[in-house]
Amino acid sequence: MIIRTGGGGRDERFEALYRKYYGRVYKFFRKQVHGDDEAQDLAQETYKRIYETFAQYRGEAEWAFIETTARNVLFNWIRSRKTAKRSADTVDIDGPGFNNDPPAPPQPDLADRQEAEMRRARLWAAIAELPEGQKQCMELWLGDTKYEAIARTLGISVDAVKSRLRDARRALRTQLGESLPEDEE
Repeated sequence: MIIRTGGGGRDERFEALYRKYYGRVYKFFRKQVHGDDEAQDLAQETYKRIYETFAQYRGEAEWAFIETTARNVLFNWIRSRKTAKRSADTVDIDGPGFNNDPPAPPQPDLADRQEAEMRRARLWAAIAELPEGQKQCMELWLGDTKYEAIARTLGISVDAVKSRLRDARRALRTQLGESLPEDEE
């Protein structure tokens, strides 16, 4: 990037700085932005700003002058990217183009659904044959009621609920010969 506008000494001094430090400025940006095109654009922007303020440069501490300008360009670039994120287009979640729902799980085939329904029917028939206390506890537990709530509902202790459920599961396993929902509490 060489800009000539007359005033020969200034342009030659600028060109000397450009040739001497361009690679270093590019490497500085390459480490920061991790992209060749952006690093080149930022290096060019740095030298554009240096050229615009070159009349104020006294010729001392060349790298410090260039590095300060490069850092300011980098900070402005970072700020502009953050601003771009804040002012990004918004999408109406009720709109037709927005779908944040996970894909539906695959549906079991008809044979699997019928088999599961038959197992469920056998389970509920077997539960109906349990003694009344065990039957009540099992029905409430299968309805996702916690032990403490079952105990309050039936007016018994939590330990009684646990032992009734244990006995009910044992009887159902014996009768059905299948595994049952595991006790999660």
